[in-house]
Amino acid sequence: MENSFNNFWDWWSSPNPMAADSVISNTRDVFQSRLDRFCMDLIKKKYSENEVALLGAIIGEIGDNSFDHNLGLWRDVSGCWFHYSIGNKEVQVNLADRGVGFLKSLKRVVPTLVSDQDAMEMAFEKRISGRAPEKRGNGLKFVRQIINGNANRALYCFSGKGKLHLGGLNKKQLDQLSPDARRHGVLMVILWKQNEN
Repeated sequence: MENSFNNFWDWWSSPNPMAADSVISNTRDVFQSRLDRFCMDLIKKKYSENEVALLGAIIGEIGDNSFDHNLGLWRDVSGCWFHYSIGNKEVQVNLADRGVGFLKSLKRVVPTLVSDQDAMEMAFEKRISGRAPEKRGNGLKFVRQIINGNANRALYCFSGKGKLHLGGLNKKQLDQLSPDARRHGVLMVILWKQNEN
């Protein structure tokens, strides 16, 4: 797990990313196929239908954003990194893209935005989209509602100089990571402990 996370972080933050075909979804249909497989793997591990539906929905939203907001704008590698680890009681999902990030995307709609942190917080808290004039922008608010205030869930998000931690779970390795202006695109880690029923 440690080594795979290091590879994930290095792929996202490196100016020259390593080849990672087994975890990169270059197109939306590849991403959807991998997401379907993830949901089936959760079912095999006896996660509840509700948990599978919620996890599938938030991962789908984040992955779709990689394609919706970066089409033709990726620095080098198109698509998104999607890798997961499912234990008996806990899931970790790693998602990242090498696109434009929150600030550049939302600055098209809110020109007064100046920081990665403000753009990231706005994306998770307000109904706004970098794809205006389309009526969109509820997706990350939905993700926040599912994660926030729950002791068994967490989301860590990095983009440029911005870092956000939602939910009640903490992971020391992620808490210690620092944002950096040289890192473009978006990196998210979802942690989810299975409900005890």
